[in-house]
Amino acid sequence: MSALGPALPGNWYLLGPSSRLKPGAARSFDVGGTALVVWRGMSGTVQAFAAHCAHMGCHLGGALVVGDTLRCPLHHRLIGPDGAFRHAGGQALAQPAFPVRDHLGCLFVAVGNVGAEGPVEIDRAAFSTCYAGEHHFPLAWQVLVANGFDVEHLASVHQRQLVEPPDLTELGERRIRLRYRTRPTGQSLGDRVMGWLAADGVRGTISCFSGTTMLVESAVGKRRAFILLSFVPGGDGSTTIRGIVGVKARSKYVGWLAVRVAALLFKSFLAKDLGVLDRLEWHEPAPSPALGDRFTRQLCDYFRTLADA
Repeated sequence: MSALGPALPGNWYLLGPSSRLKPGAARSFDVGGTALVVWRGMSGTVQAFAAHCAHMGCHLGGALVVGDTLRCPLHHRLIGPDGAFRHAGGQALAQPAFPVRDHLGCLFVAVGNVGAEGPVEIDRAAFSTCYAGEHHFPLAWQVLVANGFDVEHLASVHQRQLVEPPDLTELGERRIRLRYRTRPTGQSLGDRVMGWLAADGVRGTISCFSGTTMLVESAVGKRRAFILLSFVPGGDGSTTIRGIVGVKARSKYVGWLAVRVAALLFKSFLAKDLGVLDRLEWHEPAPSPALGDRFTRQLCDYFRTLADA
């Protein structure tokens, strides 16, 4: 724990597109210093294990998938999808496993106590979705989430003018929500496209779940879109942000194009933060009547309520 809450909150973490993990493949991941190996059996089911073999500590990143078992590269002992060792030489060995879900075409793994909840629920039938990629920052997740909720920097960095008072509300169940309406004022291509689409402004909702998951929903007239962001802490205090974008469209083909345009607009929006966040030494603001400072301090108090995984 730190003054801003846990380094790794218990949560579901986005690993990447499900299509990247083919049957018979295994990939290594690190979530907040927790080393994982995620593998897909030949039947198509996906499992997530602690990366080091429970037998003698061999890293399973080089393990071979045999049918629907994982074969340790050191002693060739087979581990079933439930973590139980086959032919363990009389030992009762079990490989620690983590819940894993295929959701919105991507893989999520649960680290820590997440209760009975799964990843943030979104009706995939209502949206065309695609993976938006990832970006690595040498900053703690709290800094990046706080930046996403910073209503003052919406105007100063992103040229988004607030056209009505925003609202920040804690909803319980480890969730906090910001509602706002903005109007684009910038002159970049992305800003001009958004301004053309959003004559009445962009209505937005940012919901934070368990600290490290952020759902950004926007409505431009009748057009609805979202981006689901997973802030994956590194063991060194850095953070990798991975995202999924979704657009509600009239047809499959229109949706395919629209969601890819949305991904490009999101990357253009994020690019404006890269220079500002470079060499940032962020800290919680002092008590102030300024709206942005009050919201940031409220968000930091929310961080401190979260459980450490």
